[in-house]
Amino acid sequence: MRLLRATACCAALLCSTGAVLGADGDSAQMRAARLVSDVCSGCHRSPPASSPALVPMLAGQHKSYLVWQLRAYRFGFRDDPQAHDRMWSPAAKVDDALLEALAEHYAAQTPVPGTPGDAALIARGKALYASGVPSRKVTDCASCHGPAAEGSGMFPRLAGQRADYVTREISLIQLHLRNVGIMHSTVEGLSDDEIKAIATFLQSL
Repeated sequence: MRLLRATACCAALLCSTGAVLGADGDSAQMRAARLVSDVCSGCHRSPPASSPALVPMLAGQHKSYLVWQLRAYRFGFRDDPQAHDRMWSPAAKVDDALLEALAEHYAAQTPVPGTPGDAALIARGKALYASGVPSRKVTDCASCHGPAAEGSGMFPRLAGQRADYVTREISLIQLHLRNVGIMHSTVEGLSDDEIKAIATFLQSL
Protein backbone atom coordinates (compact mmCIF):
# COMPACT_ATOMS: atom_id res chain seq x y z
CA MET A 1 0.00 0.00 0.00
CA ARG A 2 2.85 2.41 0.83
CA LEU A 3 4.45 1.62 -2.52
CA LEU A 4 1.17 2.38 -4.32
CA ARG A 5 0.82 5.72 -2.54
CA ALA A 6 4.43 6.60 -3.31
CA THR A 7 3.94 5.70 -6.96
CA ALA A 8 0.84 7.90 -7.11
CA CYS A 9 2.77 10.79 -5.58
CA CYS A 10 5.59 10.35 -8.08
CA ALA A 11 3.18 10.23 -11.01
CA ALA A 12 1.48 13.42 -9.86
CA LEU A 13 4.81 15.19 -9.61
CA LEU A 14 5.96 14.12 -13.04
CA CYS A 15 2.69 15.07 -14.75
CA SER A 16 1.98 18.34 -12.96
CA THR A 17 5.26 20.15 -12.32
CA GLY A 18 5.81 21.42 -15.83
CA ALA A 19 2.37 23.00 -16.06
CA VAL A 20 2.66 24.66 -12.64
CA LEU A 21 6.06 26.16 -13.45
CA GLY A 22 4.97 27.41 -16.84
CA ALA A 23 3.43 30.79 -15.91
CA ASP A 24 5.57 33.79 -16.88
CA GLY A 25 5.63 37.04 -14.91
CA ASP A 26 4.52 35.61 -11.57
CA SER A 27 6.68 36.15 -8.49
CA ALA A 28 8.63 33.25 -7.05
CA GLN A 29 6.33 33.31 -4.02
CA MET A 30 3.25 32.99 -6.23
CA ARG A 31 4.79 30.15 -8.18
CA ALA A 32 5.84 28.45 -4.94
CA ALA A 33 2.31 28.70 -3.52
CA ARG A 34 0.89 27.19 -6.70
CA LEU A 35 3.50 24.42 -6.73
CA VAL A 36 2.81 23.56 -3.09
CA SER A 37 -0.94 23.48 -3.71
CA ASP A 38 -0.95 21.60 -7.01
CA VAL A 39 2.08 19.30 -6.70
CA CYS A 40 3.91 19.11 -3.37
CA SER A 41 0.71 18.64 -1.35
CA GLY A 42 0.08 15.38 -3.19
CA CYS A 43 2.61 13.84 -0.80
CA HIS A 44 3.44 16.57 1.75
CA ARG A 45 -0.15 17.09 2.87
CA SER A 46 -1.80 19.42 5.32
CA PRO A 47 -2.23 18.49 8.06
CA PRO A 48 1.12 16.65 7.78
CA ALA A 49 -0.21 13.71 9.78
CA SER A 50 -2.34 12.81 6.76
CA SER A 51 0.73 12.32 4.53
CA PRO A 52 2.00 8.82 3.63
CA ALA A 53 4.05 7.35 6.48
CA LEU A 54 7.44 7.58 4.76
CA VAL A 55 7.02 11.21 3.63
CA PRO A 56 8.96 13.63 5.87
CA MET A 57 7.42 16.46 7.87
CA LEU A 58 8.55 19.77 6.33
CA ALA A 59 6.70 22.26 8.53
CA GLY A 60 9.18 24.38 10.49
CA GLN A 61 12.24 22.79 8.89
CA HIS A 62 15.19 25.18 8.54
CA LYS A 63 15.29 27.10 5.29
CA SER A 64 19.00 26.51 4.70
CA TYR A 65 18.56 22.76 5.07
CA LEU A 66 15.57 22.72 2.71
CA VAL A 67 17.48 24.74 0.11
CA TRP A 68 20.40 22.34 0.39
CA GLN A 69 18.19 19.29 -0.06
CA LEU A 70 16.24 20.76 -2.97
CA ARG A 71 19.51 21.55 -4.72
CA ALA A 72 20.72 18.03 -4.01
CA TYR A 73 17.57 16.68 -5.63
CA ARG A 74 17.88 19.04 -8.59
CA PHE A 75 21.47 18.07 -9.36
CA GLY A 76 21.15 14.40 -8.41
CA PHE A 77 23.50 14.63 -5.42
CA ARG A 78 20.93 13.11 -3.09
CA ASP A 79 21.16 9.62 -4.46
CA ASP A 80 19.00 7.37 -2.30
CA PRO A 81 16.38 5.34 -4.19
CA GLN A 82 13.42 7.41 -3.00
CA ALA A 83 15.11 10.65 -4.06
CA HIS A 84 15.80 9.24 -7.49
CA ASP A 85 12.30 7.88 -7.97
CA ARG A 86 10.23 10.75 -6.55
CA MET A 87 12.18 13.99 -6.50
CA TRP A 88 14.90 14.18 -9.14
CA SER A 89 12.65 14.86 -12.10
CA PRO A 90 10.38 17.53 -10.55
CA ALA A 91 13.27 19.23 -8.71
CA ALA A 92 15.23 19.52 -11.95
CA LYS A 93 12.58 22.00 -13.17
CA VAL A 94 12.84 24.30 -10.13
CA ASP A 95 14.95 27.44 -10.62
CA ASP A 96 16.90 29.16 -7.84
CA ALA A 97 14.25 31.76 -7.03
CA LEU A 98 11.49 29.19 -6.81
CA LEU A 99 13.69 26.88 -4.76
CA GLU A 100 14.28 29.65 -2.20
CA ALA A 101 10.58 30.48 -2.11
CA LEU A 102 9.60 26.85 -1.52
CA ALA A 103 12.09 26.59 1.34
CA GLU A 104 10.75 29.82 2.87
CA HIS A 105 7.18 28.52 2.60
CA TYR A 106 7.83 25.36 4.60
CA ALA A 107 10.27 26.99 7.05
CA ALA A 108 7.60 29.55 7.99
CA GLN A 109 5.06 26.87 8.97
CA THR A 110 4.50 25.89 12.59
CA PRO A 111 6.19 22.56 13.44
CA VAL A 112 3.82 19.70 14.09
CA PRO A 113 3.56 18.56 17.76
CA GLY A 114 5.10 15.21 18.57
CA THR A 115 3.24 11.93 18.78
CA PRO A 116 3.32 10.02 22.08
CA GLY A 117 4.69 6.47 22.06
CA ASP A 118 5.99 3.70 24.29
CA ALA A 119 7.48 5.39 27.35
CA ALA A 120 10.30 2.89 27.87
CA LEU A 121 11.31 3.05 24.20
CA ILE A 122 11.25 6.84 24.26
CA ALA A 123 13.43 6.91 27.38
CA ARG A 124 15.97 4.63 25.73
CA GLY A 125 15.93 6.72 22.56
CA LYS A 126 16.40 9.90 24.57
CA ALA A 127 19.50 8.47 26.26
CA LEU A 128 20.96 7.30 22.94
CA TYR A 129 20.21 10.66 21.33
CA ALA A 130 21.85 12.63 24.14
CA SER A 131 24.85 10.43 24.88
CA GLY A 132 25.37 7.89 22.09
CA VAL A 133 27.13 4.67 23.08
CA PRO A 134 30.68 5.67 24.10
CA SER A 135 31.76 2.06 24.70
CA ARG A 136 31.08 1.32 21.01
CA LYS A 137 32.28 4.72 19.77
CA VAL A 138 28.75 5.68 18.72
CA THR A 139 28.55 9.46 19.05
CA ASP A 140 25.53 11.38 20.26
CA CYS A 141 22.99 13.16 18.02
CA ALA A 142 22.47 16.22 20.21
CA SER A 143 25.85 17.76 19.39
CA CYS A 144 24.69 18.57 15.86
CA HIS A 145 20.89 18.47 16.00
CA GLY A 146 20.52 20.24 19.36
CA PRO A 147 19.42 19.04 22.80
CA ALA A 148 15.73 19.20 21.82
CA ALA A 149 16.37 18.01 18.23
CA GLU A 150 15.54 21.52 17.07
CA GLY A 151 18.39 21.55 14.56
CA SER A 152 20.19 24.63 13.28
CA GLY A 153 21.08 25.86 9.81
CA MET A 154 22.29 22.92 7.76
CA PHE A 155 21.51 20.47 10.56
CA PRO A 156 17.83 19.54 10.14
CA ARG A 157 15.14 19.77 12.75
CA LEU A 158 14.31 16.21 13.83
CA ALA A 159 11.79 16.95 16.59
CA GLY A 160 8.40 15.53 15.72
CA GLN A 161 9.69 13.82 12.59
CA ARG A 162 7.96 10.56 11.75
CA ALA A 163 9.57 7.47 13.23
CA ASP A 164 9.10 5.47 10.02
CA TYR A 165 10.89 8.15 8.01
CA VAL A 166 13.76 8.52 10.51
CA THR A 167 14.22 4.76 10.64
CA ARG A 168 14.37 4.48 6.86
CA GLU A 169 16.81 7.37 6.46
CA ILE A 170 19.21 6.04 9.09
CA SER A 171 19.09 2.61 7.46
CA LEU A 172 19.81 4.13 4.03
CA ILE A 173 22.80 5.99 5.46
CA GLN A 174 24.08 2.83 7.13
CA LEU A 175 23.87 0.99 3.79
CA HIS A 176 25.58 3.89 1.97
CA LEU A 177 22.47 4.32 -0.17
CA ARG A 178 22.29 7.92 1.01
CA ASN A 179 25.53 9.87 1.19
CA VAL A 180 25.57 12.22 4.18
CA GLY A 181 29.26 12.43 5.04
CA ILE A 182 29.66 12.66 8.80
CA MET A 183 26.44 10.73 9.43
CA HIS A 184 27.92 7.46 8.22
CA SER A 185 30.33 7.20 11.14
CA THR A 186 27.65 8.47 13.54
CA VAL A 187 25.01 5.84 12.79
CA GLU A 188 26.96 2.87 11.46
CA GLY A 189 27.23 1.24 14.89
CA LEU A 190 23.55 1.48 15.79
CA SER A 191 21.48 -1.69 15.99
CA ASP A 192 17.96 -1.92 14.55
CA ASP A 193 16.49 -1.73 18.05
CA GLU A 194 18.53 1.37 18.85
CA ILE A 195 17.44 3.06 15.64
CA LYS A 196 13.81 2.30 16.50
CA ALA A 197 14.25 3.80 19.97
CA ILE A 198 15.85 7.00 18.64
CA ALA A 199 13.16 7.35 15.97
CA THR A 200 10.38 6.84 18.52
CA PHE A 201 11.93 9.46 20.80
CA LEU A 202 12.24 12.01 18.00
CA GLN A 203 8.65 11.45 16.91
CA SER A 204 7.50 12.14 20.46
CA LEU A 205 9.06 15.62 20.69
